[in-house]
Amino acid sequence: MATVAVENVRFKKGYTKYLRNSLFAAIVVHFLVFYFSPQFEFKPYVLREEYFEAIDLPEQFDIPPPPKEIAQPAIPIEAAEGEEVDEEADIAPTTFDRIDELPPPPPPPSEQAQDFYAFDEPPQLVKFVSPRYPELAKQAGIEGTVLIRVVVGEDGKVTNASVIQSDVTPAMEKAAIAAAKKFIFKPAKQRTVPVRAAMAIPIRFKLH
Repeated sequence: MATVAVENVRFKKGYTKYLRNSLFAAIVVHFLVFYFSPQFEFKPYVLREEYFEAIDLPEQFDIPPPPKEIAQPAIPIEAAEGEEVDEEADIAPTTFDRIDELPPPPPPPSEQAQDFYAFDEPPQLVKFVSPRYPELAKQAGIEGTVLIRVVVGEDGKVTNASVIQSDVTPAMEKAAIAAAKKFIFKPAKQRTVPVRAAMAIPIRFKLH
């Protein structure tokens, strides 16, 4: 341990000498590098081979003929309601030669593409309103069920109602929607905050 301490003291005493010798050696190395390095000479780029090629141009140029004029298609004019059409008016012919090339009709709207509402506690029905039974359906003895999708707002009232599935007449579906819009719910909750929610409710039409 004493030997290490003595060597450490000796190194500290010669620290200045080591630093001076290192700095001197670095200066000498840099000097030798700059002295023996070749001197840089700037030489601009010179094109070694220069040649010109003569091209014979024709005295006359062939100008293509202008394109043929195409007759402007007839613009259909819609007659106003109650207006008599002139019998001498030109009516454009109707052809069905390219009927197969027509684009397909758009697909029907998907019943699955509806808004999604997240909630922890679903809404609970508080007030149910019976639908008005259409007189014609009652006379015809039509019974069935309408599955209604209702969107319940934060205040528990129905903001939107639509038919998901039905086996009754359109008049009975309208009556079911009108009744569903009068329902009152305990609103759904996300943790402790009331939120919008959607749910399906079956409405049955049954004759007593």
